[in-house]
Amino acid sequence: MTTDYRLTSDADREAFYQLYQYAFNNHDTPARRRFFMDRYQHGWIYGRHDHGQLVSGLYSLPLAVNFHGVTYRMNGIGDVMSAPEYAGQGGAGQLLTTALTEMAANHVTLSYLAPFAYGYYRRFGYEHVFNHAHQVMAAPDLPRVKPTDWSGTITRYGNDGLAQINDFYARQPQNQCGGLIRPAWWQHYLTLKHHWSVAIYRNAAANIEGYLIYERQATNFAIQEWVTSTPTAFERLANFITKHGTTFETFSYDSPSATNGLDLLADPYRLKVTVQPYMMARIVDLYDFIKRYPFLTDIQPIRLAVSDATLPANQGIWSLTRHNGQVTLNRVSDQLTGPADIQLTIQQLTTACFGTQSLARAYQHGLITGDVNAINRLDTSLVKERPALIDYF
Repeated sequence: MTTDYRLTSDADREAFYQLYQYAFNNHDTPARRRFFMDRYQHGWIYGRHDHGQLVSGLYSLPLAVNFHGVTYRMNGIGDVMSAPEYAGQGGAGQLLTTALTEMAANHVTLSYLAPFAYGYYRRFGYEHVFNHAHQVMAAPDLPRVKPTDWSGTITRYGNDGLAQINDFYARQPQNQCGGLIRPAWWQHYLTLKHHWSVAIYRNAAANIEGYLIYERQATNFAIQEWVTSTPTAFERLANFITKHGTTFETFSYDSPSATNGLDLLADPYRLKVTVQPYMMARIVDLYDFIKRYPFLTDIQPIRLAVSDATLPANQGIWSLTRHNGQVTLNRVSDQLTGPADIQLTIQQLTTACFGTQSLARAYQHGLITGDVNAINRLDTSLVKERPALIDYF
């Protein structure tokens, strides 16, 4: 087996594509090849060979996220795969460790991925962070929405509409809770991969106030994104949706968080909601993440004993203080022995800082240990709004 895991040649690219086809039981089509190759050229690609054959692979996509006004570099992991005759031999794990090590060396702060098994990725420091709320309603149960303002316009587009909404997308609060900052190449990739329609609402001054991304499936009107900034935009796009009530049997919407619309309905029983775990995340560069973290309050000195079996630079005892808005963070020991106020894993630190689970709740469930007062003090300073992510890697 070779130990040079980065793939760079044209032959490697084709071998990676063929392994991807087999491992995920996909079929080669011109459309699939186009979106796959478009994404491939932007990634850090890793693979293991045996006797000249590619037997394991994954990609690491360099991107960035908006975390409550702070821009962090984030690499999205995908296509983690091994040929079936090599499965279970540690190849994919070796590649993931290599990818994380390279991220850390290049000061990438965070990493996200969609897990095939949560237990597997927890071994590498990832933890469940993001949820989606899958909502389904039968066409006859759609509420009747009567807009009060008809001065603006709704315009329908194909995938070309994605480029027109990116600035509006980036300004919306729900997309600033760990959501992706979408570069132009990512928008283009989405147009190659999906057959979406886009409906954009513009007010009387021709300014965008909302949009809808949806897919017209055989019997279902599948809403991918529904974002509005004004009541009028919400009413007009909701009315647009209901006008399809005689064409489709069901209507679905995947909200990028556990938030749902039950409280807005006269009869909430009509809406079927399933909260589904979506993606995992991990802190890769602990120093950069905490140093620039958007703390809500100042913090009296706290010592954190953080364990991270995959990235040694994160492991140890850290002294954290925030005074007059200035964060001071020092690793006082690379060992976990010594005085500390809170003992926790990189996973539990990730979920607490993202707002997925409070430190107090983790303490109550035995996931962390430490001084209760210190836990509560740090909890008070962390963001409370739960994370939200639309995109998929």
